[in-house]
Amino acid sequence: MNHHIDPLDAYRRMLVGAEEGAESAWWYLGTTIASPEGFEDIIVNHVETVMVYRAQELGEGAFRVPWWEIGLFRDAITGEVASDWTNPLTGTPLKAARQFEEGPSGYSLRRGGDGGIEMFDAVQAFAVLDSATVGARRVGDKLCVTQTELKTRSFPGPDGRIPDITEGKAVRSRTVLQFLADVSDLASGAPSVPASGMYSFELAVPAWLGFGAMPVQFAVRGLMHKAAMQDPLNPRGWADLQLLYPQYFADGRLQPQWG
Repeated sequence: MNHHIDPLDAYRRMLVGAEEGAESAWWYLGTTIASPEGFEDIIVNHVETVMVYRAQELGEGAFRVPWWEIGLFRDAITGEVASDWTNPLTGTPLKAARQFEEGPSGYSLRRGGDGGIEMFDAVQAFAVLDSATVGARRVGDKLCVTQTELKTRSFPGPDGRIPDITEGKAVRSRTVLQFLADVSDLASGAPSVPASGMYSFELAVPAWLGFGAMPVQFAVRGLMHKAAMQDPLNPRGWADLQLLYPQYFADGRLQPQWG
């Protein structure tokens, strides 16, 4: 790089901000895909999620990232908040997942022995983190931070509830988040910089999709965009999430409940 950029400092300013207590809203906008063996991919629904991150100083260059999330699923045909879904291989209408919330959860970050980034003390509602890696690399004029998480967890059901791992429905999952920001923005020293990226989430196919014992790969893939707490980056998603979760909005901004 032409400019020396500390990966941990860069990631903090990309994800949230350098100031103590800074908050940011990341919009996760994706598509849920079921891939039955021997058939083409099936679009199940579209996902509109907002995750709120906060930065808390831990000292000695480390910081904690509490996070909280609300989301909804849209019918792939009508675009409305999902109510049911018809499996095209069976023709059976099924009650669909329509919304979910998760948190407060969090993880901490510090410099690794190789000068990279190390995640520790990760706590997530309804999940157990098995392992995580965080790495940064230069891609043209961008810095790309890739965060890969292997977890034991489950997927939201039609009632909007994410089963606790003690219920025996949890499976192994893999999440990959790739955050991108301009090197010039990072070199400017700004406490918070514009950022966006891509993500994927893979796990065993939920039973409510009605595939039975058929071999099916299941994944969510989409885009991520950073926004301010009062910025309805996705106006339709903002409006529908406010209807579903009015307690998390106040005075025209997101208002997560951290306690």
